[in-house]
Amino acid sequence: MYDPQIILDAVDAHWLPILIGFGLAMVLQNVAMITAVVMTHRERWISIPLPCTYLWFAHDLGVVARFNVWFHDYGHWFLKLFWVGLLTALLLELVFLYQAVVVGRREYLPNGTTAQWGALVIAGAVATVVLWEYLKHMWGDPLYQAAPAITLFVLPLATTALILRRRSAIAQHPLMYACFAGMVVLWWGVTARFYGPFFTGWQYLAVGVGAFVMLVAVTVLVARLRRRDATPGSSAPYWTGQPLKSAT
Repeated sequence: MYDPQIILDAVDAHWLPILIGFGLAMVLQNVAMITAVVMTHRERWISIPLPCTYLWFAHDLGVVARFNVWFHDYGHWFLKLFWVGLLTALLLELVFLYQAVVVGRREYLPNGTTAQWGALVIAGAVATVVLWEYLKHMWGDPLYQAAPAITLFVLPLATTALILRRRSAIAQHPLMYACFAGMVVLWWGVTARFYGPFFTGWQYLAVGVGAFVMLVAVTVLVARLRRRDATPGSSAPYWTGQPLKSAT
């Protein structure tokens, strides 16, 4: 996939713009994720789609669990900072999973018990970790610098599916997706500029463009739906878990 040493040499040679770009990206990520936690708590519906939470959790757990690789095998200062950044994301993802157990049953398992739903959520997380570790082994990506492209690309797809199914932007906020769109610009800007040939291939760049366009579209969609749902007398109530009546 890529030579890890090329990336580490690039970081040492261009540490200031790389730290600024990734630092701002991490700030945007944390703002988006904390906003998602707040929206779930406030409106009592899952905000970040469960498939994304599973995927992010599997990715970030893989980084955090490999503490020895970053701090001893490589021992590079950048990888140590990367570990700290992903640890904060992992903690927020644990909050996502907890909130999913608390508020998600009425949407996904209305006739089940809280214990049954909680077991399903945990089983889904475990299964995704197993699958992700296999994919990671198959793909390579020794420094976890290419996989974030997948986690960002999947988000607008899963969110659009969630909104269309609910026919509402409940528990969503445009700030979340605007932050993630900004994160795409920063992440691809750094990696494509400094990381070498793999990160300038048309496939990697196309994923970045696609993720950005879709995240901007979701930002606009959520903003419009929130305004619509807040309008007095709106004929489009939040999805309640019951089939919505046909317009015909």
